Amino acid sequence: MTREQLILTLSQEYAARREENMRIYEDRRVQACQQCPGLREVLDARHAAVLQGVRTSLMNRFRKEGENAQLPNAMAVMNQRIAELLKEAGLPADALEPVYTCATCKDEGYVYTPSRQMCACMKQELNRRMLGELGLSATGNTFERFDESLFSEEIPEGDKLSQRQRALLARKTCLEYADSFPDTATPNLLLSGKSGLGKTFLLHAIAHRLVQRDIMPVYTSAYHLLEVARKSYFENSSDKLAEMMNAPVLLIDDLGTEPMMQNITIEQLFNLLNERQLNRRHTVISTNLTMAELKERYTERVSSRLMDESSWRRLVFTGSDVRKKLKRGKQ
Repeated sequence: MTREQLILTLSQEYAARREENMRIYEDRRVQACQQCPGLREVLDARHAAVLQGVRTSLMNRFRKEGENAQLPNAMAVMNQRIAELLKEAGLPADALEPVYTCATCKDEGYVYTPSRQMCACMKQELNRRMLGELGLSATGNTFERFDESLFSEEIPEGDKLSQRQRALLARKTCLEYADSFPDTATPNLLLSGKSGLGKTFLLHAIAHRLVQRDIMPVYTSAYHLLEVARKSYFENSSDKLAEMMNAPVLLIDDLGTEPMMQNITIEQLFNLLNERQLNRRHTVISTNLTMAELKERYTERVSSRLMDESSWRRLVFTGSDVRKKLKRGKQ
């Protein structure tokens, strides 16, 4: 589902929630009136007083100065009497309070101070569902959970940066990319390096941050991308690839692990990258392959797109597999 479709679904669920909570309130009110003789009359009188006050306030041309001045005192007296009746019947003081799942927005999903904006409760659920559409967990890999202690501080011979320095640079670059979208320094990022160095973690972190900013990316593995491309090819239809082609941000994980299918893998990947690049749509790719290996696997046509420094920034990950440290830490 798109973000707009998810919001529509949530709005319908909130409406159903309000209806259910109203039913619960009405049941409580009926039960309270049955247990408290005289309560119904006081409640009806309070309701009538409120309506009369509203009508008087709205009729500005005919309203007399101070006509509603006694309303607060009258309401206080009635509220006090309602509290006494509830106490006499052994009912809690809040027995007739409105029922809300979220008291902040009163189950509307939106608050209006100072202007209409989504309530935190609905925002949190929307983010959870957006991440679910991407196949990601709401408590998964985020920039805040990035643990630099997993990366070595030693500088390898012949290198200028340690594994930790490169990892921190990659985190900083990816965070700036997600926070500045769509005004990124370059439209695209290429995260390359061996397995277990944090590429997929940062890809997930970008997705999380974009969702927090109300931006719905598309996240896919290279294997799934090939499956979609294969169906598109054999069905002679571009509909299957449309979501990936038109996504504001496309995140492709593990490029190079998908099977090579003649006339499909390279051609469809080139078309996807070329069209997105021509339309200035943003793409982030992680791969275990070097630039030389990318060129050998996907030919010059594809690799030239990825090596275009005006459109792509390459982040190189080096060092030892941090997943081994994570496994040792769990033992």
